[in-house]
Amino acid sequence: MGPGEDGDFGARVWEVSLLEADYFVIDLETSGFAPEKDLILSLAASFIQGDDPQPLASRYDLVTHADLSGVLPHIWQLTGLSPEILQQSGRPVADVLRDALAMAVDCAWVAHHARHEVAFIQRQVRTLWKMRLRPIVIDTALVAQGLFRLRKPPSLEWLCEALDVPVTQRHQADADVEMTASIWAKEVPLCHSLGLKTVGDVVEWSLAHGSG
Repeated sequence: MGPGEDGDFGARVWEVSLLEADYFVIDLETSGFAPEKDLILSLAASFIQGDDPQPLASRYDLVTHADLSGVLPHIWQLTGLSPEILQQSGRPVADVLRDALAMAVDCAWVAHHARHEVAFIQRQVRTLWKMRLRPIVIDTALVAQGLFRLRKPPSLEWLCEALDVPVTQRHQADADVEMTASIWAKEVPLCHSLGLKTVGDVVEWSLAHGSG
């Protein structure tokens, strides 16, 4: 990936059936909520198809940074990471994103509270390669808000309980991606039963029925 390359990841999947589409499930652990100043600490991604949560490909990367002094102690405690772990096992953010995005071509992106993940990745791609990234994104929280007629998008834990998905190690990107993939696999038939047949149908419906 480099400057000037097409950032329309997933554009070809808009009209594809939910049961046949390729999905790029993504989760990040970050040092905060502001893409302009906070850091990506880890990234996990899975490539799944249709309503099968079993990944055909997956990855989990730690991200190293020259200066981690600004990361607050509670972030390390929450994520189970540490400066030492990232320095020893982490890779530069450009390498991590390049490899992860190679999985995303012609996929719809899936994430829980997806605005967080997308904003961080878009910011990094713009900074690194001067490229505008425009993925087609399905937010499992917004989908659930519409499906369950909730006042606000639910937490990952709430949705796991509602859909009988086991909760594993929260706030660790690889576990969160596995749970999100399982959630989406269970949301697919529920969406299909409402007459939502394609990726584009779900994106438009969830944006109309959710408030994320």
